[in-house]
Amino acid sequence: FMLIPLDKPLDLASTLESGQAHRWQREGQWYYAVIFNNLVQIRQDPLGLEFYCSPESEERLSPLLKDYLRLEDNLDEIYRQIGKDQHIAQAIAKYRGMRLLRQDPWECLISFICSANSNIPRIAATMEIISEHLGHPLTLNDHIRYTFPTPHSLAEAGEQRLRELRLGFRAKYVAHAAKVVAEGRVDLLALRKVPYKEAKEVLMSFPGIGEKVADCVLAFSLDKMEAFPIDRWVRRALAEWYLDDKRLSYPKLQEWAVEYFGHYASYAQQYLFHERRLQDKP
Repeated sequence: FMLIPLDKPLDLASTLESGQAHRWQREGQWYYAVIFNNLVQIRQDPLGLEFYCSPESEERLSPLLKDYLRLEDNLDEIYRQIGKDQHIAQAIAKYRGMRLLRQDPWECLISFICSANSNIPRIAATMEIISEHLGHPLTLNDHIRYTFPTPHSLAEAGEQRLRELRLGFRAKYVAHAAKVVAEGRVDLLALRKVPYKEAKEVLMSFPGIGEKVADCVLAFSLDKMEAFPIDRWVRRALAEWYLDDKRLSYPKLQEWAVEYFGHYASYAQQYLFHERRLQDKP
């Protein structure tokens, strides 16, 4: 195994369990997922992050894992900028060290297309089924998991096969996105280098992708810190803690959030989302 020492705050559990990525599974202290075509086993202990991976070496994966967890983000500076009031200050105090993830944009795109009219456990189940049927097996310490299928694999599978894998009405959107990306008509990684609005327009040109899904992909995989995804939990947080007018449109809410929280609005959104969603848990 390998140890990544931590010199900045990290709350691994909140980072991996806050609805950003959908393939992390927890067993005791350990989390398992396939990232960068490796099965990764990771836990946080007082010395840092301990992890194993297969098939590649931990040395090779270490910089990729740091990048994925955005360990370079200066959370103290981010908290200074977004900590505008008692509501978000309370969420920051509770989940200090929760980070945004820098995921593979392809997997992130499909997971949030699958999020339409769904919930976190169901999205996770869908992603796992797709991977088991259309990905490749990897083993690590008696665990078997599957790679997430490539755009070509999903395009070849087609809408009917995806319906058989319980994607329902989302199957046609996933099949279409796979075809567009497989044919090279959209280069998702290249969207990291273009401005937020332009990248959002590209994503919203895909059928089945509205403002919220686009903003999730922009925030959780494409480095767009000004994205502010608004789902029912964030909408409730804004209505209960900040804005009286519940009828404000998505663009107006987003505009308000970026003006209020500033450049790191994505981080503010994640803390509000996590805090408000878990408030309703028994």
